[in-house]
Amino acid sequence: MRIAFFGGTFDPPHCGHLKIAEAAAARLHLDRVLFAPVGQQPLKHDGPTAHFADRVAMVRLAIAPYPAFGLSTLDAPRPDGKPNYTIDTLLRLKASLSADDEMFCLVGADSFLTLQHWYRAVEILFVCNFIVAGRPGTHLDEISTALPAGITLSGPPEISSEVVRFHLQNTRAQHSVLYLLPDLHEDISATRIRTALAEGEQAGQVLPSSVADYIHQHGLY
Repeated sequence: MRIAFFGGTFDPPHCGHLKIAEAAAARLHLDRVLFAPVGQQPLKHDGPTAHFADRVAMVRLAIAPYPAFGLSTLDAPRPDGKPNYTIDTLLRLKASLSADDEMFCLVGADSFLTLQHWYRAVEILFVCNFIVAGRPGTHLDEISTALPAGITLSGPPEISSEVVRFHLQNTRAQHSVLYLLPDLHEDISATRIRTALAEGEQAGQVLPSSVADYIHQHGLY
């Protein structure tokens, strides 16, 4: 199977998340996309607004109509209260898969452009191949300059209208592939959604109806 790990706060999960996962699944022939709400992101010190259990419940509702999407709690809050590091989660997921499975990590461009600040950033791109969902205006040189020191491009990128392939290598002669989905225009902000909801506005046009109902019923945001 071809399996993508899609981590994030999902605070709340919105239609942009679903469209990114749909595009990745279609273009890279993924069998499964695992949505994994994170307990505590290292680079977001203020933490999520909704509790982990609520975010899990909202993700479960959001992905219910999509047979290829699944929910993972592998990135649940740690018992010791420390941040969840993506490389640790990916390594645990990889260890649980069979040797025939191919694993990917799906991230948004905004997140990927902070890669140099990630824990064990030089190693993480070689745990599995990455899929980067390009935000509006993402340029190829932004992806290249986001790579940590010690990682270089092995040849020019392979460019098509739907997928750009970057072949990466490191100083240990390891190789990996980074896929950019360059034409996604899902410029939806969870922060703006939370602000709108807090001000009494409706956000149904960017939220699955089941998620909007859950937020209303539980008084979130």
